[in-house]
Amino acid sequence: MKNIRLISVLAVICIIFGALALVACPEERTPVDISGATDLSGLAGATIAAQSGTFHLDALNTLGNVNVKEYEDFSKLLVALQAGAIDGYVAEEPTALSVVLSDPTLGYIPLVNNSTGFTATDADTGIAVAFKTGSDMVAKVNPVIATISAETRSALMAQIVTMSEDTDKALGEDIALASDNTDTSKGTLRIAMECNYQPFNWTQTTDVNGAVKISNASGMYANGYDVQVAKYIAAELGMALEVYAVEWDSLIPGLQAGTYDGIIAGMSPTADREEVVDFTDCYYNSNLVIIYKKAN
Repeated sequence: MKNIRLISVLAVICIIFGALALVACPEERTPVDISGATDLSGLAGATIAAQSGTFHLDALNTLGNVNVKEYEDFSKLLVALQAGAIDGYVAEEPTALSVVLSDPTLGYIPLVNNSTGFTATDADTGIAVAFKTGSDMVAKVNPVIATISAETRSALMAQIVTMSEDTDKALGEDIALASDNTDTSKGTLRIAMECNYQPFNWTQTTDVNGAVKISNASGMYANGYDVQVAKYIAAELGMALEVYAVEWDSLIPGLQAGTYDGIIAGMSPTADREEVVDFTDCYYNSNLVIIYKKAN
């Protein structure tokens, strides 16, 4: 009996030390330098990642010449890149601008959709507001989106990218997109987003630059391109705005359940999503890019 116990103890010790060894000595990976890539063929053999449940991942999986990894949110993609676990990850160009501005050790490859880059439609690379199937909100919101000119969209994104570098610092100028309507008698518009996807949406500690209080996160505020668009839409409709921080995979299920009224979260109106929710016209379009870490 004593020998059996001793063997059992030794087995447990071996398992523990084996696990520690795996943690301490992770499998080494030979990085692939993709900084000089000018089209998708330049990514061959590299390990490229994308966020789970996004068109980014779908587009990546069609390449066939890269090792594909997926992570549940963009913050984990960035950590993986910094740690050397991947050679790059797919994002929209505004996201890349924001990330590179905050970290000069990173760069991005501006691949052009349908030319040197991913085969993508305007719906794939655009972002739109999602509502529950059959909602009359699409018909109400589309005319509001139509009033936002291309110049205003570009000017707003430029401001948002600057704001994302230091989210608690005042911009020092008026936000490019704003409504004059102060009437909120038409009810409340409950909007969900990740609050973790710069420059489209993020979390900050103050209400500077017109940030909106996050209804389900005490003392925290949301800001970003999506937030400013949500504010404008709500104001133009004569509604008060509530913002909810929701994980990406829970956005559509929550909308379908009626937990909130709409999603404004950098979400593309892909064919698969259009089968389960209704989308407005796009309020922004962007190229897909690959973010990478510069060589030392």
